Amino acid sequence: MPVYKDEERKTWYFKVRYKDVYGRNKQAMRRGFKKRSEAVLAEADFMSGLKNMFSDEVTIDEIFQHNLKHKKLKVKTVRRRKNEYNLHIKPRFGHLKVKDLNTQQAVEFKSDLENNFTSLNSARTVYSNFKILVNHAIKFFGLKVDPTLAVGSIQRVKPNISFIKREEFDKRVNGFTDHYYLELTRLLFYTGLRVGEAMALTWDDIDLEASQLFVNKTMDITTRSITSPKTAGSVGYVPFPPLIKEMLQKIKKESAEKHYGFNNSYYVFGGPAPYHYSHYRQKYKAVFPELRIHDLRHSYASHLINRKKDIYLVKELMRHDDIKQTANTYGHLYTERKHEAMDAFD
Repeated sequence: MPVYKDEERKTWYFKVRYKDVYGRNKQAMRRGFKKRSEAVLAEADFMSGLKNMFSDEVTIDEIFQHNLKHKKLKVKTVRRRKNEYNLHIKPRFGHLKVKDLNTQQAVEFKSDLENNFTSLNSARTVYSNFKILVNHAIKFFGLKVDPTLAVGSIQRVKPNISFIKREEFDKRVNGFTDHYYLELTRLLFYTGLRVGEAMALTWDDIDLEASQLFVNKTMDITTRSITSPKTAGSVGYVPFPPLIKEMLQKIKKESAEKHYGFNNSYYVFGGPAPYHYSHYRQKYKAVFPELRIHDLRHSYASHLINRKKDIYLVKELMRHDDIKQTANTYGHLYTERKHEAMDAFD
């Protein structure tokens, strides 16, 4: 037994080597036991705990916590997954041991999500997170049979996107009473940036001479913290037209005059600190009540497509990870252009 006496302290301790869930060699040591028998018992409990920890006796709730702990997720993603788990998965499965999951339960859960969600894509997200837990149990906790295997996934539905045409946008955007919110909105429409990306911009990210900006971060709209972008593909240069260049030059000049100690680390929209999203959204909805802020990004893509820009170029400008994402979201906008392709045979 790996139990030893600490001659200096006149106590007992145990030291064991073991492999963690990833197969890495680890060592554990516990000190301070008055008797050898206490150290032996504690060592046995420790080893037993390791064995049980990664067995199919654990509950879905324990698997969820383990999954969050061992995945590198953004704070925003963790918050979203916790909300989805607590609302939709935990009430039904949280208390169950993973070994007790069965196919019928998965069928009923999938059916309830499909029938009770107004958005099938939202239902699909919840069910996908449930399947993540099942796969995690198979990989780390010895689950032998996947109860979701025969059930299948919830069908992905192409989203109905809303957008505004440029002419109407240019008229209505002047309804902003706040000077900088107007210009933030104009930047979103003419660059296709996500709102968090725009609010995280500093003057270091703006190259006025080259008429482009660099996206390498985003603002969490809930906590106002600056984090990495949505995906790796989101990082990149985004060009902007002359009217946006002129607008940014004006903002920079005004900011330099307004803020003492102004430098390029200041936020384009906010100064020493970024604007508050909630206040901006309130002002935005007063001007565009029928549109989400994200619909300006859709409007940017729609305008490019209507101006006959190639879908691969749209993919690059939108900074999508792959062409499927662009095609699934905006492919239907190319429908009218199919007949135009017949000109090639004239």
